[in-house]
Amino acid sequence: MNRVEDRLTSLELKHNVKILYACEAGSRAYGLATESSDFDIRFIYIAPLKDYLSLRKKEDTISNQDDMYDIQGWDLKKALLLAGKSNPSLYEWMLSPIVYRELDVAMLPLNDIILKDYSRKVLAFHYANMAKNNLHAWRKKNVASHLVHAVRASLMLEQVIHNEEFATIEFQHLIKNSNTFTNKELSLLFSLKTGEEVTDIPLISQLFAKVSNFITASEELMVHLEEGKVKLSVLEEFFFQQLGIEGEWDHKS
Repeated sequence: MNRVEDRLTSLELKHNVKILYACEAGSRAYGLATESSDFDIRFIYIAPLKDYLSLRKKEDTISNQDDMYDIQGWDLKKALLLAGKSNPSLYEWMLSPIVYRELDVAMLPLNDIILKDYSRKVLAFHYANMAKNNLHAWRKKNVASHLVHAVRASLMLEQVIHNEEFATIEFQHLIKNSNTFTNKELSLLFSLKTGEEVTDIPLISQLFAKVSNFITASEELMVHLEEGKVKLSVLEEFFFQQLGIEGEWDHKS
């Protein structure tokens, strides 16, 4: 944790920003990490007010890679604009079980916006497409990680459609809440992920077919999901508050 915190503090000083939230993404957050897994650290930051008022174009992303640490951050304005489109990455960041910088009280409304007001339809189509693409890649290349990602995307799709009140990104909890996939299949995925020899070939074929059938069955339900309630005016007001700008504003939703 100290190594992560040191890196985050260093980025704050280097770029003159304040990190508002930081978490782990990827395999460590999913509970699928191996000894060789990188740290995928993601964060949201805010810059000084003058940067947003400047006539010069400012960067809205900070990236840094060294050793096993892949660190990427989004400027708050960029994050809010993407939240307005129900961006899936932000959704998963807010659900990460590994948090390096907690949201302070003033930032909590963002968590509510993302987890409560997002478009379930947008999320569902995202995870369905992710599952399809990884199934296609698995069929062509037979690389284990593609099947793992296909199942993970299917579990997230199932959650968005059926179990949104128990939202999580952790594999163990997704499987526990699933009516489609089993612990035996989870064990198979761990074996595939760690490179262990898998002798139960029929189970792999069964899992492939199950993912494919689940996506097909879900497509009819996806079109009827809610569009979401995220309003630009709410995001803008939240942005002004974070910048310390007060006063009456004429908003249009």
